[in-house]
Amino acid sequence: MAGVFHAFWRAMPWFDPAGRFSLLKLTALVGTSIPAVWMLGEFASGRWDFPSPYVNLIYHSGLWCTYLLLGCLAVTPIRRITGMGRLAQLRRLLGVASFAYCLLHIVAWFGLRFWDWAALGGELAGRATLWIATVSALLLLALALTSFDRVIRAMGRRWKQLHGLVYLAALLAVLHFMLSPGSLQGPPFLMAGLYVWLMGWRWLERRRLGTQPAALFGLGFAAALFALLIQPLWLVSMQAERSTQTPLAAILDNVNPDIWIYLGVPPVWILLAWTAVTVTASLTGSRKTLPNPIS
Repeated sequence: MAGVFHAFWRAMPWFDPAGRFSLLKLTALVGTSIPAVWMLGEFASGRWDFPSPYVNLIYHSGLWCTYLLLGCLAVTPIRRITGMGRLAQLRRLLGVASFAYCLLHIVAWFGLRFWDWAALGGELAGRATLWIATVSALLLLALALTSFDRVIRAMGRRWKQLHGLVYLAALLAVLHFMLSPGSLQGPPFLMAGLYVWLMGWRWLERRRLGTQPAALFGLGFAAALFALLIQPLWLVSMQAERSTQTPLAAILDNVNPDIWIYLGVPPVWILLAWTAVTVTASLTGSRKTLPNPIS
């Protein structure tokens, strides 16, 4: 019994693969838990009761699910650019945390419909964005169920092939967010720009340019430009029924600080700041070659 307890304790997420306590992993665990604690507190407080407490819970749980999934994909670029190999330990933790928020998102959606299976089925059949979300959730489920060390060893090369589907899961999650009724500015387009950056970095890395300052500057600028332009194009195409804003007005909002008070800093500026950080890190980070861990 003592041996079983010891093995269970060593499997806790604040230990590294060697069984040693990891302050890095504990910090990441606490950080990924804070939004959930805040959401549950707001849900129970009554401040979210109008029109329904589930509406805000659906939004914020979906937001953090997608951000953490993108964060999982960002681990490899960051560790390559900075030379901080220990960051690889966070990839599985962030992925599992993303799946946990995905489950909360699904439960909140069911709760908003009072667990009426007929209504849920009818809505699922009539909305393409829900089919996209369902496929993404099923992919995350498959990845979460195969994230254990024993499964990784048993699957061998097939594990890496299966977990390559994380890129599709992230793409579908971002697309689902962009197709949501309230996606008219801000986070959905930031997510789209981040996804472009993450996929673009992998294209650069295959050409051994993933840590080159000039390549990172070009990639960051391209991702920021994509985020700037995709919003007005999206508003006049996919969200035309919900938005009265012209493409030019949407672009001009990005240079109007008075608007930022209500909508937050536009994605284009966040991505340009990210570009400055990555270029600076590439100039000052370690140049040692890092291994490619499977977990």
